[in-house]
Amino acid sequence: MSIIMLAEVAGNPAAPGQGAASVLALLLLYGLMGLVGQAARAAVGLKTMTNSAATSPGQQTEFNAAYLLISLMIGFVAGVLAGFAMSLPPVIVEGAINVKILLGIAAAGYAGTDFIENSLSIFIPNKPADSKPGAQLNDSSVSGLTSSVQVLGGHVANLVDMISTMPKPSVAPAAGAAPASAAPTDVIPQLKAAFKSCAPRVNADLWVPLLASAFGTYGLQTNKRMAAAIGQFLVEAGSGFQEVVENLHYTTAARIHQVFPNEFPTVASAEPYVNNPMALANRAYAHKGGNGDEASGDGFRFCGRGLIQLTGRNEYSQFGATIGKSAEDAAAECATSAGAAMSGCWYLSAKGCLPLADAWAISKITRIVNGAAMLGNDQRIAFSNAFLNALGN
Repeated sequence: MSIIMLAEVAGNPAAPGQGAASVLALLLLYGLMGLVGQAARAAVGLKTMTNSAATSPGQQTEFNAAYLLISLMIGFVAGVLAGFAMSLPPVIVEGAINVKILLGIAAAGYAGTDFIENSLSIFIPNKPADSKPGAQLNDSSVSGLTSSVQVLGGHVANLVDMISTMPKPSVAPAAGAAPASAAPTDVIPQLKAAFKSCAPRVNADLWVPLLASAFGTYGLQTNKRMAAAIGQFLVEAGSGFQEVVENLHYTTAARIHQVFPNEFPTVASAEPYVNNPMALANRAYAHKGGNGDEASGDGFRFCGRGLIQLTGRNEYSQFGATIGKSAEDAAAECATSAGAAMSGCWYLSAKGCLPLADAWAISKITRIVNGAAMLGNDQRIAFSNAFLNALGN
């Protein structure tokens, strides 16, 4: 199958019946582009080696096929990891292949081992690879591997240890299928009691059953994960979950300038947007998160909604793919109580926050949710701690 054919199969992962096939096609395409990048690097190295042999006849220039094969495999893996790092972006946009994405994946493959090592270092602490008696590699062709591959071995060994101790995750619902509730029913009384104690402004009778269903769907069944999620929700959506839709009704230009300093560099530039939520959103969120320009209306159409305030066409498209809805329909769904709970839990799961909850790294979760501003981080930590104590540490 050619790269163009793969790109066509992977072009619409949200299409009914095509989700799994599109994802597999995307991963294969990313891997092949990474392999192409690593092959280019090998070609450059081979040419350099040939030139060196021409200028220095005494230098050894033996071609090592085993090493080339390993390099190409590393390029393939680097390409797949680069795709995951970019949240599996489609390579066909509006009927045309996005060459920039393919070149970026190929560049990751060109970097190869360095890219893999740096990517894994973000998530997995390194430890020396286990050296059991008799397990050493004796083949002289393999012994020349770089120290970066040895470091990668340490990461893989630690990953195996982590996986062996992780709870079995729940499977996200396929596109077009209604999310299945997998939460144990006995958690509902416990959650209701925790809300009445720690967040009495929340209507526990309404929200707890919805949260229990969402927790089960996206793998937040442990006390730490539930408490960490609720701590974020109570700041993002308000202490009574009263701000499921982003409040863009600003009464002063100074406040608009304070909240959106890049879009409104002066107080005067914000004056026309006072008491004008639609115009403000279209200006503030233009060309962000997959949105179109100011005139497209995407800014207001895809403003913050849900308990985590999904924002931008891309996030609504990604969430919508898990519930079989378009970006527009997913945005409307997130404005409902059930959709707000589901989208909030989806976001934490999709953005890699659950292992951070297991490690009780609340500030790191805040950075993912809120960005570098880290607004209300102390309050998020306080809510999370309170709920963890109420649920039972």
